[in-house]
Amino acid sequence: MVIDVEAEIVGKVRRIWEQVLDMPSVPLDVSFFKAGGDSLLLILLLDELNTLGDGDIEAADLFQHTTVLEQADLLAGGRTVAAGPVVGPSARTALLNRAR
Repeated sequence: MVIDVEAEIVGKVRRIWEQVLDMPSVPLDVSFFKAGGDSLLLILLLDELNTLGDGDIEAADLFQHTTVLEQADLLAGGRTVAAGPVVGPSARTALLNRAR
């Protein structure tokens, strides 16, 4: 069975965006801020995206790679992407959700 790794990464990044933005669907080519994100949500996004790879994405990277497609490309650029579905929120996300 051949797995389209790029499509898998795009799907995982998209699901994280949907979770962080609390939206049922997000466009692939719209910036995070135009899709409704803000600086606090960007940090949540960063935390979740780092669970997919080797954890070295920085906030500055997300300002340069602002769309789902660009962030998926950033993760695919020689990084190891974790297998399996996107799981529930990280500890930081859970903590921030309790504060809401």
